[in-house]
Amino acid sequence: MFDLKSLRKKYNLTQSQLGEILGCGQTNISEIERNKKDIDDTQYRTLCELYGEDEVSVFQIGNINDNNRTVAGKTDYETYLLPQSAMGGSLSGFAEDGVTLQNCEKVISPIKGVDFAISVYGESMAPEYPSGSRVLIKKVDPTIFIDWGKVYVLDTSNGVIIKELHKNNKDGYVTCHSINPDPKYADFDIEISAVYGFYRVLMCLSAK
Repeated sequence: MFDLKSLRKKYNLTQSQLGEILGCGQTNISEIERNKKDIDDTQYRTLCELYGEDEVSVFQIGNINDNNRTVAGKTDYETYLLPQSAMGGSLSGFAEDGVTLQNCEKVISPIKGVDFAISVYGESMAPEYPSGSRVLIKKVDPTIFIDWGKVYVLDTSNGVIIKELHKNNKDGYVTCHSINPDPKYADFDIEISAVYGFYRVLMCLSAK
């Protein structure tokens, strides 16, 4: 994914101005900044021609194999630790501040294909995902496939959570299930449109 919001702020551009540069509308820019979609190759080249490839490449987050754009100096076994936690409870009601590449610490991953690492906070996903552990995650497109019964990190309008996802009978919703059987960690439903990003958990690293 490309951190378009940070680039836009660096060059003091409005979403409409950046849309004119990239040949798209303000709504499209907003969706990219909310990680609902990524910039395409033509838009990336336009930015490189305008600001220089060295300047633009630092805003690229994660490896994108289909267009060969990668973060400079990032190896296959490195990823970025997000400076926030995935809550193991219910939605907090407060959205996290936006995360930029500049906030993120590089960490070593034991596996390839990881987009980010994030810490777990709370006990609702214990014992498999105890508070203080880190999970390695990869962004997926929920419109293509959701592997029901598997654990995901959801970046929502009301905070970041880690939950096992189950199919919901209501159209446009998923059920978030806690592994911890304590009754206080009850299932709850969330509207898919309220989720900015679905991230499949690939591995859990032990808490230090």
